[in-house]
Amino acid sequence: MAKVRKEAKKTVPHLMILEDISALIAHSQDLQETLRSIVAIVAERMETEVCSLYLYDRQKNRLTLCATMGLDQEAVGKVSMGINEGLTGLVIEKMNPVMVVDAMAHPRYKYFPETGEERFHSFLGVPLIERRNPQGVLVVQTSRRREFSRDEIRLLKTISAQVSSIMTQARLLDTLKDKERERKEYHKRMVEALRKLRSYEGRRRERLERGAGHKWRARLPGRSVAPGFGRGTAYVLKPRLDLSSVKKERSRSREREMERFRAAVERGIEQISNFKQRMTHLIAKEEGALFDVHRMILEDPAILEQVEARIRKEGYTADYAVASVFEQHLTSIAQIEDDYLREKVADVKDVAQRLLENLSGMDEQRAHIPKDAVLVAEDISPADLTLLEVDHFRGIVLAAGGVTSHASILAKSFEIPSVVAVEGLMENVRPGDQLIVDGNSGVIYINPSHEIIREYDRLERDYRAFNRELDELRDLPAETLDGHRVALYANIGLLSDIAFAHLHGAQGIGLYRTEIPFLAHRDFPGEEEQYALYRRVVEGMGEKAVTIRTLDIGADKYPSYVLRAAPEPNPFLGWRSVRISLEMT
Repeated sequence: MAKVRKEAKKTVPHLMILEDISALIAHSQDLQETLRSIVAIVAERMETEVCSLYLYDRQKNRLTLCATMGLDQEAVGKVSMGINEGLTGLVIEKMNPVMVVDAMAHPRYKYFPETGEERFHSFLGVPLIERRNPQGVLVVQTSRRREFSRDEIRLLKTISAQVSSIMTQARLLDTLKDKERERKEYHKRMVEALRKLRSYEGRRRERLERGAGHKWRARLPGRSVAPGFGRGTAYVLKPRLDLSSVKKERSRSREREMERFRAAVERGIEQISNFKQRMTHLIAKEEGALFDVHRMILEDPAILEQVEARIRKEGYTADYAVASVFEQHLTSIAQIEDDYLREKVADVKDVAQRLLENLSGMDEQRAHIPKDAVLVAEDISPADLTLLEVDHFRGIVLAAGGVTSHASILAKSFEIPSVVAVEGLMENVRPGDQLIVDGNSGVIYINPSHEIIREYDRLERDYRAFNRELDELRDLPAETLDGHRVALYANIGLLSDIAFAHLHGAQGIGLYRTEIPFLAHRDFPGEEEQYALYRRVVEGMGEKAVTIRTLDIGADKYPSYVLRAAPEPNPFLGWRSVRISLEMT
């Protein structure tokens, strides 16, 4: 009994340190400050004089000290070692924890005079791993010879799992700084390239203006993704702004442009916060890391300073300052050899486009949507769709997209009649046009005749009557004439579907499609994220049964972060579903 109490006493502080680090990461506004706070907390709670974080550069095969508590702060960013050097390098070589009671007596010990670590004896290092790739090393050291317990090693491993994701962001920002230095060295070449770009943009605008004719068509076919009938006024969503199309202009008032920029940043932070809040019923809380990354990019001091310098010192408009600085970073990311970091380009681009939309007032246009509207767009991201007042929409029509696209999945979850892959949509629909969306057959009608409107009014009445009849049967047992009962379960893919499962009287979840949250991610969701998500599904159904399907991706459903297999004659019989799971686990 005494042993149980002792273990319980250990567990509480361990949980507290994990909660504190989670809170730090979730509310992080400055990456370097967050890393410094993490090492300070770990050193204090584990009662060690030193805690340090080393960032691993896969291209150079080297580790660099990026944050420390206990070592000389001047060594941060300067101390670097190969993975064949020192005990820290040994952690990466083994990809397992390394614990040494007397570090100086170990054959792999290497002394770095810049750190002032000669007085520390014990060493415990654990690798930071994400998607099986090393991100760095988390190290604690003490001056007295100390043998760390199994529980302490487990705790540090758990902390390392929390820190791994934020270390990826650190790698990205460090790489961007390197690319920024390279950019300055080739400044003259870039000036010449910008001159050519201006000439190209002028020719591009001329072509767009000449090709902006409006061709009328009354009926457009597409693909149905959400059933039902919707009728309303076309609300045409303008495409997201292209960074390269922003004009290079000098401002009349630098102070005014600074005010516009700061207001756009504040508005962006508010939007991200609102988006995260609205998505809580669709995704697990832990998946909010994507929004935290967007906020960190938006609040990154280096990026903000560069934009402000373009405005204050060089006299450019806030729009051009944002576009040029972010385009610079996007170009740098595109040159990175690390595939995983290159995937982050979408996050950086999203933030840049959001800032430009806030500066141009496009966010205000999106904020005021009339009732009984039909959303018309080339395509739309889940973020933008969720930020819109979806309750005002009677239908959704997209020129792009597919049945398994993120927007289609959300539209189905919202139970809004939707049609995608509509050829000629943007050329033929004007704001204010009257539209009918037939989500059953995958057709839309532009400014339909009175006869077509009457026919669809009749179809909609029949459709609603049919649904009312089904509602009356909802609570009756599904039983055959000979007394055999059949259980009716729901097929879902989003947390929001749980409410509809209850509404329609499902006896449980017969199939939870795990590929939907995987498709909505921009990176592999971690084990803890998946556990939290599946737990919410199970708890949401109360005592009712839930069947969770193993990951079914491949064929026509590939997440952006999964490398596709070579072309196959029949992808549905090829590298997909459980074959991918078995190969990647």
